[in-house]
Amino acid sequence: MLERLLIAGSGGQGVLVIGKLLAAIAANKVPHVTFFPSYGVEVRGGTSNCQVILSDEEIASPVAEYVDSMIIMNQASADRFLSRGVPDCIKLVNTSLSSVDKAYKAVGIRATDLANDLGNTCVANFIMLGAYQVRRPIMSSTDIEKGIEEIFTGRKSALVDLNIKAFRAGLKI
Repeated sequence: MLERLLIAGSGGQGVLVIGKLLAAIAANKVPHVTFFPSYGVEVRGGTSNCQVILSDEEIASPVAEYVDSMIIMNQASADRFLSRGVPDCIKLVNTSLSSVDKAYKAVGIRATDLANDLGNTCVANFIMLGAYQVRRPIMSSTDIEKGIEEIFTGRKSALVDLNIKAFRAGLKI
């Protein structure tokens, strides 16, 4: 098994949050896992992306030139990364904030609009994570929901229910 996932967007969209979450859960399920974040100096609004690689065999590099799946949260990331998929790459694009040329064969998801319907646009990342889970169920949805509960603690624990609700909404896409 080999899964090379790229998650890209802008700072503040939760790109690194869902990447760290998947890597942490996979660390107990998959023999070899890497998480490689990349971001600009800005806290919000700058570029942000990460790669999560899961494999049964040792991983030579935490960065893959071409990926098996990608979650794209904004137009700048779509422009930069959509060409970096293998031929059968699963490309999930937040079309609330970007448009995609049909040649890329991407799945458009209005994640920010759907998150707004749930009451908070900040959960668009978990909608995209749910949509990814449907297409690449490497770990169980229950494990992901438990992971959400584990990472949102203390004052952030109030976000658990909404993030799980957003994740479940993504599972229906």
